[in-house]
Amino acid sequence: VGRAIVTTLLERGHRVVAVARNEARLARLAETLQQDARLTRVCGSVASDADAARLVADVSTILPQIDAALVSVNAPREPASLLTYTDQTLSTLINGDLLTHFCAARAFAASLQPGGTLLGIGGGSCDFVLHDGIPQSMAQAALRMLYRGLAHEYRDRPVHVHELIIASIVNSDCTRAFADPHWVTDTEIALRAAHIIDRDAEDADITQ
Repeated sequence: VGRAIVTTLLERGHRVVAVARNEARLARLAETLQQDARLTRVCGSVASDADAARLVADVSTILPQIDAALVSVNAPREPASLLTYTDQTLSTLINGDLLTHFCAARAFAASLQPGGTLLGIGGGSCDFVLHDGIPQSMAQAALRMLYRGLAHEYRDRPVHVHELIIASIVNSDCTRAFADPHWVTDTEIALRAAHIIDRDAEDADITQ
């Protein structure tokens, strides 16, 4: 999903700073996009407040004016029933799904330009019981409230806060070979995310 978002934003004329924890993934992304001049790669993390603060500092040296921050991260998981989790494994999953978004929001929301957008990509399992995926549903329900709460607290500030909830398995590079035709595609998600960013920017221009 992240790669599709980067590709779509570049196609729509945006300058993009792509972030990943793994330098090899960033190198593959640059190779795929043939070293687009509007793309800059930064190796970083939002796993903690300190990591996220360092990341914002690094991004700000490249883009002194940050108009949008998109957060598309989640914890790895394997299907398992709820009570097979321990306190530690459940904490790890929730940290990966929820606290990463929280740290990113704390760091980036304060750095966005007036009219800017903070957009989190979340899972639709927040609204239903997912077989062998209850911990994931728990984390996604909390993530939804995180973004709803942020939108409430920022209602009088010049920053737009959204969550794009993906209530489908995603047809992406890693699932394309066996994907159901009814699954949402990574490109469709990216186009929706780009529309949200562009709409917020247009609203900001009208307001100004």
